[in-house]
Amino acid sequence: MITIIYRESFLTVTEKEQFEEQLSMEIRFCIDPSGHILECNKKGQALVEQFGHDFLKFFSDLYVDEAQNFLNAIKESDDIVTALLHDQLNELGLGTLYNGFTKNGQIILVGFCTQTLARLTGEFVHELRNPLTIIKGFLQLSNYTKEYEKYHPVILSEIERMHTILDNFLTMSLRKCTYKKMNPHELCKQLVALLSAECTVNHVAFDYDIAYTENHCNVDLDRVKQVVINLLRNAMEAFEAKNNGNKIVLRGSVEDRGYRFSLIDNGPGMDREVLKHLGQPLYTTKSKGTGIGISLCKKIIAEHRGTFCVSSVPRKGTTVSFYLPFVSPV
Repeated sequence: MITIIYRESFLTVTEKEQFEEQLSMEIRFCIDPSGHILECNKKGQALVEQFGHDFLKFFSDLYVDEAQNFLNAIKESDDIVTALLHDQLNELGLGTLYNGFTKNGQIILVGFCTQTLARLTGEFVHELRNPLTIIKGFLQLSNYTKEYEKYHPVILSEIERMHTILDNFLTMSLRKCTYKKMNPHELCKQLVALLSAECTVNHVAFDYDIAYTENHCNVDLDRVKQVVINLLRNAMEAFEAKNNGNKIVLRGSVEDRGYRFSLIDNGPGMDREVLKHLGQPLYTTKSKGTGIGISLCKKIIAEHRGTFCVSSVPRKGTTVSFYLPFVSPV
């Protein structure tokens, strides 16, 4: 039996800034009444570089009349005119949603790629589902143990996390990590408390093996918890049947210049074709999946300047791990 490995190294600071710029949703143009583009933002520049400065050239013969009618409607209206236009960069999506209005004799267009909107919507739903799952689990556990006060702080903290998620998406901001130096052993202890409760609720055996180190990592605790909860959910959903043999192990190990956190399950594993696409946004094998979880995890670990790795043996199980570098001692 061959172990299949998926490994990804992450972005430099400069590459990360470029990556986040690409995630910007807004496409903005200033054009004259004939359709010639006078100014545009970076997102619009991608269209200009490919198709030129004529807005109507963004569209195939099949849809160019729609675009012309849209421009005509803007020129004749004193209000904002909205249309969903099928430009040539969105063949796999629904198109680009444009809002247009006139100003000083020129046409201002602000567009949003529906494919990006769909991805961000999926990310939003996925991020909200995580704290909801934890709250549900702890409520079930407190009902089972009758220790309501014990789990009250965790439930409140997850509700607060939901408020933070809502705030981030309402402002359309890319959440920045807030780091503090943390001993990996102490971080693992917090993860153990979180994972053991979730596994108890779902009747899954849980164990851990944590190596001690005096070194520290720069960690955004909430974001790392988010990664681990995403990975835990994937493992839980991968178990084909609920039985006493299902098991999850958290392992913490010291490596050269960093610390590796591994979540190991004895589920069905993944074949090479699935691993090849793993981590691509919107790719999922689950009937109710969003295809966002792993790509979110990758982005968070990238922001920590770490690496992400998946190893899987079909019918044996999967190990998902991430490596965080140690900070230099002062």
